Amino acid sequence: MKRLLVAIICLLLVAPAFAEKIRRVPPAPATLGAPATVTISGSPLTVVIGDDTSAQVYNSNVPGTGQFFPPDCAPGETADNGVFVSLGGVVYGPDFDNHPCGSASNSYTPWSAVSMSPVTGTGTAGDPFTVVIVADAGTTGLRLTETITYVNGAAQYDMALAFSNIGQGALTWDTFTGADIYLADNDSGYGLLQGTSAGGRAADSSCVPLQYTIILLTPTPADRWSAEGYGTVWGEISAGSLSNVIDASCLDNGAAVQWTARTLDPGAGLTIDSGVSFAGSAVPLRADIPTVSTVGLVALIGLLGVAGFLRLRKVSPAA
Repeated sequence: MKRLLVAIICLLLVAPAFAEKIRRVPPAPATLGAPATVTISGSPLTVVIGDDTSAQVYNSNVPGTGQFFPPDCAPGETADNGVFVSLGGVVYGPDFDNHPCGSASNSYTPWSAVSMSPVTGTGTAGDPFTVVIVADAGTTGLRLTETITYVNGAAQYDMALAFSNIGQGALTWDTFTGADIYLADNDSGYGLLQGTSAGGRAADSSCVPLQYTIILLTPTPADRWSAEGYGTVWGEISAGSLSNVIDASCLDNGAAVQWTARTLDPGAGLTIDSGVSFAGSAVPLRADIPTVSTVGLVALIGLLGVAGFLRLRKVSPAA
C-alpha cells in the first residue's frame, strides 16, 4: 500500500511537465467565448481567421496538419498565433484561454472584438480573398483594423495592421505578430532570420533540415525579432520586448517580430504591413544535389579504371 501511495505521489509531481504542451480542453462556459471565425478556402493555403486576430493555416503542399500549434484543430478553429500590442504595461492579444484548440500559451488581455467581415474577393491578384477584423485594445482608445488578403497560388497571406487612436490622449505602444509554428508535420525546427523577418526551417524526426519554411513577414521593417523555443517567445511577448535571438538548434520553436514605440495623437492613424509565408516543401534541404544510381556508379568506376589503364600505357617505357 505504501509503495502504491509513493507511486501516485510521484505521478502527481511530474504530471505538469508532461502537460506543458498538451492541448487545453476549456470548460464549457469558456468554449462559449471562443472567437468567431471565417475561412479563406484557397490553394495551396486555407486560412481560418478569428475575430481575436488568431489564425490556423493548412497548406496543401505539406498536407495533413495545421501549420500553427496545435496542428489538429477542428474545422473553423484557430491556433496559437496572432497580433499583440503592449500598451500601458498591458499586453493585448488573442483570447487563447477560450480557444477550443489551444495549448500552453501565455494568457493575454483579449482584444475587444468590434467586427469581422465575411470573406470577399475571388482570389485573383486584382481581387484577392479579403477579411477585415476590427478590434480594440480594451478602453485605451487604440483600435486595430486588420485586413488579411490572399491570392490563390501564393505561398503567403498578407496582413495590413491599421491602427487608429479613437481616444482622447496620445498613445504609444509596441506591436507584435507571433506564433507557435508547426513546420511540415513536425513540432521541431531551426530558427531563421531573413532581413527583419523571423521564423523557422522545418526538420524531420531526426532533425535533418528540410526545404520548408514558415516566416513572419515584415514589409514594414521590424525593430526586434525572436525565433526560439515557443515558450520563450510567448514569455518575451508577455514581457513586452523580444530578444533579437535566433536559436540555431533543433527545438520546439516559435517566432515573433516587433515594431516598437509607435505613437498616435487622437484622430490619427498608421499602418504596419505584415504577413506570413509558407514556402518550399518537406524534402531534405540538400535534395538538389544530384545522386548517382548503383548502375551509374559502377559505370563511372569502370570508366575511371579504363582511363587510368590508358594513362599508364602512355607513360610507361617501351619493353
